[in-house]
Amino acid sequence: MRVFVKAMFHYKSIAQVDKLFAMSSLNITYIPNFYSQEESIEMFTKLSKCPFKQPIIKVWRKFYRPLRKSCSYGDMNLEYEYSGHYELPLPWNGTVLKIKSDVEKKTGIEYNFVLLNFYESGHAKIGAYKDDKPSLDQSVDITTLSLGACRDMIFSKKGCKPVRQALEAGSLLLMHDQKEWTHAIPSQPCLKEPRINLTFRRVWSSLQQSLDEMERDYSIPPCKHLRRE
Repeated sequence: MRVFVKAMFHYKSIAQVDKLFAMSSLNITYIPNFYSQEESIEMFTKLSKCPFKQPIIKVWRKFYRPLRKSCSYGDMNLEYEYSGHYELPLPWNGTVLKIKSDVEKKTGIEYNFVLLNFYESGHAKIGAYKDDKPSLDQSVDITTLSLGACRDMIFSKKGCKPVRQALEAGSLLLMHDQKEWTHAIPSQPCLKEPRINLTFRRVWSSLQQSLDEMERDYSIPPCKHLRRE
């Protein structure tokens, strides 16, 4: 059973009410202070020691190394592909497993994979994209935990004005159904402090992905019912 968490909002101005409606239309839930400031600093310090590397990704038929670094953790037999890069998760470690447990208790969702992105400064960014990869279980919400510097996320949809949401340290963001929206972390050169975000997903196992591909490639059209004479 899926459990949707509703953030508690206390608003005193029309602007805040407008923001609340904007978030509702985005189909997201923002939970500030999921971790306290002290907890956020502790988590950031521990996670900064993870084996981050610069991935090689493909954008518009060209390969390049983004400024951000990444690594991932997850269950066995998982593989996550994005922008031509194949991410093979490391076995869960104690810190990441503790955060995973806290996130699952809050959301009521079980995850088997988490991607960590490390932004050394505001120059590091992520272009607009959708979480619509075949390897993802589309029925499960994607949850992002932010640690370190506060960065903005921009949500865009064709025909709509882009919406900017600040992701504060220790905050949790749930993205429910995002088929019509793209999201991005824009460059903010004025920021000098680093940031780490953890994006929890449910990824199909390699075996399940192979079976799905075989079913698509070798599917047999349904037989027509024969009429008995």
